[in-house]
Amino acid sequence: MPRPTRIYRLLGLPLLLVSWLASAEPVSETTFEPTPPPLLAQACFGCHGERGRSSAPPIPSLAGLPSGYLLEALRGYRHGGRLATVMDRLLEDSSAPELRRLADYFERQPRLIPKQRVDWDLAFKGRQLHRFYCRECHGDLERDPQRDTPRLNGQWMDYLRWTLQDYLLGINQADDEMSQALIRLIRRHGDEGLEALVHYYGSARADR
Repeated sequence: MPRPTRIYRLLGLPLLLVSWLASAEPVSETTFEPTPPPLLAQACFGCHGERGRSSAPPIPSLAGLPSGYLLEALRGYRHGGRLATVMDRLLEDSSAPELRRLADYFERQPRLIPKQRVDWDLAFKGRQLHRFYCRECHGDLERDPQRDTPRLNGQWMDYLRWTLQDYLLGINQADDEMSQALIRLIRRHGDEGLEALVHYYGSARADR
């Protein structure tokens, strides 16, 4: 009969292995979450959907957006650079490290592109306009976006429509390059050009 200490060692080995596996880094963020999301992120799920995948057309999906872009947007809501309904109040007590963790969390979440109803004639025109005005920064299927710049393909059309209007009106602050690109687009193509862009972004292949 083995000694008790030997039995404990034999039993302890598989327990130690299980404990090590549980604490190891996950192979892929798209398969499972190794730890629960931050509390501040969970507070976002009510509007932006679980893991930041919005099911409401007026509300953007946060999943997969670049951390640097999200961090700037959160700071804008907190300090008045972006139009806010409740975001400013939700973030007013958040520290800089908390905002960073929030942005990093949503960047790691896989995108889920919704199926949307589009006008394909407008979408075709929007594709041409995107290549001329937006592709250099935001990328597309053939080109990666610039660092900390979000892909627009697959975002909710209603959200994009209203947000682009907010940028044009100065309600949301944009960098000079984006502001000038939008102004040139509107001068040359009018509101129909902006709508064509929205339909092009909404025509991205749905994941569901």
